[in-house]
Amino acid sequence: MTDIDTLIAWIREETGYTGPIDPDEDLLQAGVLDSFNIVSLAMHAQEQFGVEFEGEDLVRDNLARLSSLVALIKRRTATA
Repeated sequence: MTDIDTLIAWIREETGYTGPIDPDEDLLQAGVLDSFNIVSLAMHAQEQFGVEFEGEDLVRDNLARLSSLVALIKRRTATA
């Protein structure tokens, strides 16, 4: 299972969303996630992948798209 698959599985489990999820789609704009879900997803990603996000990481550009979140995870993993 890839990082994106892991995150999609979490979204489906936590929100019950069953529609398609494009890793490059803005999940807030598409209505897949709300602001609470985004924070929960970031917390889950930290725990799941053993990374710690900095305050400047927690912005829409990094969190609203799964592809951006996975890129952030990889950056944080590389600096850990």
